Amino acid sequence: MSRLGHVGVVPLLVAAVIGVSGCGGSDSTPTQSPGTVTKTVTEPTPPPPESTPSAPEPTTPAPASPRPTAPPTVADASSVTREYYAAINAHNYRRAWDLGGKNLSGSYTAFVNGFATTTRDTVHILRANGDAVSVRLEATQTDSSLRVFEGTYTVHSGTIVAADVREVTAPEPLPSEASPYYENCDEARAAGAVNIHEGEPGYAPHLDRDSDGVACET
Repeated sequence: MSRLGHVGVVPLLVAAVIGVSGCGGSDSTPTQSPGTVTKTVTEPTPPPPESTPSAPEPTTPAPASPRPTAPPTVADASSVTREYYAAINAHNYRRAWDLGGKNLSGSYTAFVNGFATTTRDTVHILRANGDAVSVRLEATQTDSSLRVFEGTYTVHSGTIVAADVREVTAPEPLPSEASPYYENCDEARAAGAVNIHEGEPGYAPHLDRDSDGVACET
């Protein structure tokens, strides 16, 4: 009996061993010691670098086109010529020299001496084209005779730079009885002659001070 009991106990021990082995083999999860905490730390992803906005490239303004210089107008050229002779009649020869006499004479002295026998110059603008002015010049002499010239003055930047003026008639003969001669406007007015138009008896350039074609205006 003791032998059978021994035989029956052996299978039970084997089964118990197999059962324990089977339980141990089926759990693949590693055993964690009590009190140990496993923590996974995730490193933060750094933000992408901010792009610095590039400054706009400076824009160079286009250079301004120079304004074209306007050519002398007809009025400008005519005015310079009139002013030139107004200075001569006022014996302001320095002013006349600066307005263009320096371009028409070799020296200042020769320029002034050229008017020694002239009492008055009357200039008539015949036509003007740009910087060229065509004139008729009546020069009353100290002996009361009249010399007439015609030609062209070239004006640039407010100054006479060239001239081509020539005498066109001989000295005017003494006035006839049909065309009275007046020394001045006082004499003409005393004779009842006023507002004498060019071409009328008694008209003379030296009586027409503003060269508008009317002498001894009221």
